[in-house]
Amino acid sequence: MTNIDIVRQEDSRILTWSLRNIQNFVYNSCLFEFEDIISEVDKADIYSPPQFDATGRVLNKTIVSTTRHVKPLPLTSVNPYRKSESLDREYDMYFVTLDFPWYGASINLMKDWRKKCKTAVCYIVEVWTEDLPKMKNFMKFFDQFDLICIGTHHVLADVQAMTDTPCIFVPPGVDTIKFCPDFEAEKSRSIDVCNLGRRSPSTHSALLNKAEKEDFFYYHELTNGSVLRVEDHQHHRTLTANILKSSRYYITNYAKADMPKLIAGEYEIGYRFFEGAAAGAVLIGAQPKGDLYGKYFDWEDSIIPVGFDEPDISKIIDELDAQPGYIESIQARNAMNSLLNHDWVYRWEMILEALGQPATPGILARKRKLKEMAAAIEPRTRSVKAPATQTAPVGEAVLAR
Repeated sequence: MTNIDIVRQEDSRILTWSLRNIQNFVYNSCLFEFEDIISEVDKADIYSPPQFDATGRVLNKTIVSTTRHVKPLPLTSVNPYRKSESLDREYDMYFVTLDFPWYGASINLMKDWRKKCKTAVCYIVEVWTEDLPKMKNFMKFFDQFDLICIGTHHVLADVQAMTDTPCIFVPPGVDTIKFCPDFEAEKSRSIDVCNLGRRSPSTHSALLNKAEKEDFFYYHELTNGSVLRVEDHQHHRTLTANILKSSRYYITNYAKADMPKLIAGEYEIGYRFFEGAAAGAVLIGAQPKGDLYGKYFDWEDSIIPVGFDEPDISKIIDELDAQPGYIESIQARNAMNSLLNHDWVYRWEMILEALGQPATPGILARKRKLKEMAAAIEPRTRSVKAPATQTAPVGEAVLAR
């Protein structure tokens, strides 16, 4: 074979085609985490094709750029590796995760995957309204699948209108076991505020100013994470989990909050909401407008709402710090509800249900463990109300300005 990294399990029924060697950017580590969870709770082999060589990179760029702008051509069936391979066995399911709809040509390496896999599922994590005209030209490629999972809710109906293949929304998830803090042995959270990824310049400046003048640990990235690659995604997930479990507050905003033209008023829940809540941090930021956020974060104080650009963030944090019992109950509720709702195992179960397949013993065992962990945290979730003089949750008055 073409130097494909293969992780096999005995009697595997799933073939997971992972781009962890091709699209191994930091921001995709969470997606590869999902693939690992599938392998843990189901019988799955993970096939990871190698990076394209120089000629392959040119071919792949040509496939993507040309198909985006030209009416359907057979380019989506081109194999950037030029030499095809054959699967050595049959599978019940073929599962492919794509961060963006344009990067699926690697699967053409396996010439017989459709014949040797009874069902095929593609999870396309990110599609925006402006992508839809370009995506039409890729639908012949995606029509090969029996189920298309979409990670951005607002385009679900539009994508469904392009194909006869059933489409479902699969929201972000997280390895909640890895991210869950140990409340029994938990040390004090040494990071006061954590701010990862896209950020507001004014909020960032206010937090930097606070860190310079006070005994205040503000953790933030110094480089653009969108261009960083990682050799081992699990190492990065462990690092992220430990940072968040050490953070009291976590700045979280709706997806692409700094790119209003791209999102065009369509609001999505970013992965950081799920990661921060699972780690028991207090979420502070701008939640997505509409009903989507409330559907998945329906518990009390799941976020302290403030505007994306919040110059008074220091004052808001000081007000929250004056209510330690209130903060502790928020932290516990976030972690408990994440265990019960947002582990990746629930997303895999959603996909199996859409295919009419039952939950596996591994799924049921992990769900039992998650419930046990949540039950142990539940006594800590008893609501400690903010002072009676506070007429609205911290941050609401700021949003109303």
